This record gives sequence, C-alpha cells and structure tokens, in this order.
Amino acid sequence: MNTPKLSILALLLAVNYQSVQAAESQGYTTESGLKITPLLESRFEHNDNVGRYSDSEDPESSTVFVVEPGVSIESDRGGNQYRVSYQLASGTYFDSSDDNYLDHKFSTNNFIRFNARNGIALNYSYQYLHEERGTGLLAGDLYSLAADEPVEYAVHNVNGTYVYGSQEATGRLELTLGYEDREYKNYRNVVLPDIGRVSTAYKDHNELNGAIAFYYRVMPATSLLFEVDAVDRTYDLDDAAGLSQDNLDMYYLVGATWDVSGKTTGKLRLGLQDKTYDESSREDFQGFSWDLEFVWKPLQHSTVALSGSQRARDPEQGTTYVDETSVSAGWKHYWVNNFYSRITGQVREDDYANSEREDDLMTAGVTFGYEILDFADIGLGWKFETNDSTTSGNSYDQNIWYLSADLLF
Repeated sequence: MNTPKLSILALLLAVNYQSVQAAESQGYTTESGLKITPLLESRFEHNDNVGRYSDSEDPESSTVFVVEPGVSIESDRGGNQYRVSYQLASGTYFDSSDDNYLDHKFSTNNFIRFNARNGIALNYSYQYLHEERGTGLLAGDLYSLAADEPVEYAVHNVNGTYVYGSQEATGRLELTLGYEDREYKNYRNVVLPDIGRVSTAYKDHNELNGAIAFYYRVMPATSLLFEVDAVDRTYDLDDAAGLSQDNLDMYYLVGATWDVSGKTTGKLRLGLQDKTYDESSREDFQGFSWDLEFVWKPLQHSTVALSGSQRARDPEQGTTYVDETSVSAGWKHYWVNNFYSRITGQVREDDYANSEREDDLMTAGVTFGYEILDFADIGLGWKFETNDSTTSGNSYDQNIWYLSADLLF
C-alpha cells in the first residue's frame, strides 16, 4: 500500500535534483531590467491527527503531499521599487481527501520616491485561503467531525503609506490608510450533523484602518516611536441573535526601533488598546497591548528570532472578543558548510470574554536541512502542536513529520 507514495517521493526528489543541476543562478534579469524569480516549495508530510480530535475520538492520520510553485517579478528604476508575486499552494491528503485544498496568493508591493524626503508605498494583495479542520471556525470535535471540507475564504487588502523624512533624518512621519474585505466561500447556509444550521456568512466583514507614526532618532541605530492606530470593522450581517458585531479598535502606542548592522534588528511597541462595540450589550475591552519583532545574529552563521503580541481580537467562534497573548521563538544555526538546524516554538493563550473557554496552545518544531546550492534546500523535520482547552472536545495533540525540497531559481 505504501508503494505509490514512495514512488511519488522518489519522483519528487529526482525532479528537484535535476532542476538544481540545471539552474545556474538565482533569478533571471531581462534586458529591460526586470528580475524574474521562479520558486518551488514541496514537502511530504505524515499527520497523525488531521482533524485535531481530542482523546475522546479516534484520530485520523494521513500522508500529505504539498506543492507550492510561484514566481516573483521585481524592478528597481531610479530609486522606485516595484514587485509582483504569485504563489499557488496545493495540498493532497492520500488518506483523507476531504481535507484537500488549493490556495492562491497574489501581491504587489511598490515604493515610489518623490525626492530624498518624500515617498509613498502602495500595496495590494489577494489571497484565497483555507482553514484546516480543527482550527478557526471548525475548532473542536463537534465541528471537525461534521465537516466534509476545509473552510475557504478570500481576502482583498489594499493599503498605502506616505513617508516624510529619510531613514537618516532625526524625525520621520508615516501616514497609513488601508482597506480589507474578507468573504467566506463555503458553509454559507448548511445543516451539519449534531449541530444544525450554520453559516459562515455571519463572519464576512470589511475594515477600514489608518495609522499615524512618528519616529525620532535618538542614536545612529535607534529611534523612538509614537503611534496611533485605528481599525473600524463592519460585518455584513448581525450575529444569529440579531445583534451587531461591528466594532472599533484604537491603539495608542510608544516604542522603539533599532538596527545594529550585522547584529540585531527589532521593533517594540507598548500601549493601550480600546475596543468598543456598536452593540451596547456587548462587553468592551480596554487594556494593555504590545507587540515585538526581534532578530539577533550572535554569530555570522547563527540567527535567533523572537516575536510576540498581546491584544483583544475578534473570535472565529463566538461574537465577543478574545484576549490573546502569543510568544514565538526560533533559532537557525549552520553547523558545517551548508548543513543547518532550525528550532521553533510558540505559546499562545486565548481567553474568551463572557465565556469559561480558555485555550492554551503550544507548538514546537525541529528541522535539519542541507542547502545543496544557494538556491536549493532539502530538509527533514518534525512539528508538534498541543492545545489545552477548558471546552470539551477542543483539546488535542498533533504530530507532523515531513521531508521538504525547495528551489529558488
């Protein structure tokens, strides 16, 4: 029974190896100056709990083949930068075909510089994505067992940032305005076994967001940050009880950014979040919020990354906010030449307002990889995910072992 899977695996490695031998450089530059970079990411996985079932249910395991081809086109003309990229992601479950998916990601990121002090960034992205069973709207045994396909949704996002002041200036001002629209594509109005009628249409929404940030340089590599953000979210429908879900998030933040060449870069923001609902019967949130992005290179061949955040967000299940705290860390180290290891981990706590539900999620992963050339990478790894929930049927353990092969031509 394993012969077809092993044959596909052998074919994958053979094709990738031949592609590596044939490629000569990373990206192709046309006579007009466009840089075109094809990429191909692929992996075989074995997932021992596809639906993220609790111990009260028998887990479903499956071998999974994931392939993610894509292309990036870049141009740099007179200090103006333009980039368009597209990537497709296909997942095939050999023992659980209901979980197959096909995702699309398209984006364009551009920066136009008017002069040394003025510039504007214009960005747009379209993503057609999925939520795996046992996550998001389908979290918990009740929904995961009843589902016959992943949840699918589309997101349009457009935003622009006007920048006044160069990177070397004492002061720099950034003004951002953006719009996002999310629409779910399936489970619009269905009856699920043991649940009844459900509809993802209640979660369709759009949001208008804006921000003003001022950076004040206090040292050559360090700037203080003062920022105000606003996110106004509007749902297409009231919830099933007929109550509005619309809300406004305001963030008042201070922090710092730093960039010590070759050693460490980072951004830290601390402040107050004020989340208010249009519906007076809903509980508002006002409390501490923070986020961190930190990268440290203690050695030329070693990189440590740390990120984290705390905020109140809209839930996938339920209609009142979730107080979420998350911390992630990773360490990539080259031991000899092109051989490296990568260790990752995350802890996340979700506390649901007006509910006894609390989820404590932990993930960990280890990868051993080898870079055949500077554009080809093979890896062998393991990922572990565990969720401890106060809600019956939402606690689970999941292990994934995988073999990956990636190319950046």
